[in-house]
Amino acid sequence: PNVVALPAAVQRAFDQAQSVTLEVVLDAQSMMSMASALLMTDGKTLESLVGRKLYDRTVEVMSARGVPEVLVAYMKPWAVAVTLMTPQGNDGVVLDQVLYQDAVAAGKRVHGLETVAEQMGLFDGLPRDDQVTLLKDTLDSLDTIDQMLGELRAAYLARDLKRLLDLNEAWMRDSDPQLAETFNRKVIVERNHRMAERMQARLLEGGQFIAVGALHLPGEEGLLRLLSERGYRLSRVY
Repeated sequence: PNVVALPAAVQRAFDQAQSVTLEVVLDAQSMMSMASALLMTDGKTLESLVGRKLYDRTVEVMSARGVPEVLVAYMKPWAVAVTLMTPQGNDGVVLDQVLYQDAVAAGKRVHGLETVAEQMGLFDGLPRDDQVTLLKDTLDSLDTIDQMLGELRAAYLARDLKRLLDLNEAWMRDSDPQLAETFNRKVIVERNHRMAERMQARLLEGGQFIAVGALHLPGEEGLLRLLSERGYRLSRVY
């Protein structure tokens, strides 16, 4: 609740906006596409990719989270890793969904900076060996994931972008170095440039509310710098 409830200043900006732009439009079709993208459809199984030992370990952990083996058996390695990195104990509603639903309810136009295929392709594009490494790293880090998520949430609520960067860099140091560099480049840096380009049409319209993951904002190639280099004047309202 302390994440999805918008602070007053942010709510005012949302209410006054003519349209809302998210990373991806979270309509029913997009949600179904995301769900189906988690599964392998080429006849392969997770066990055939990761081996019996790692598979058994994965099934045990996922079962404890309420995901049955009949589903785990066909999940992509990266999909299992992402599932295990997702906070437990909430109702499953994330801020992107809340913003989308509120925008639709208010009759606002909703735009996406990316497509579901592009977002899922970030993970599908990882070589299978890297996906397996990501899964193994995640399983090895289970004891610290809740702590990491707590630290991320605290930094987010404190609006501490430097802390978010530091936490991301610490995660990369503790992971497979090559995979971490590739992951950060594809999931953060390259997307920053794509988002900065694609939001131009919305910014030219004016009166926009644009929401992206907080880690896309800071850094030498973060959106704040990229937009500033394009001549925009940035002011913090919250």
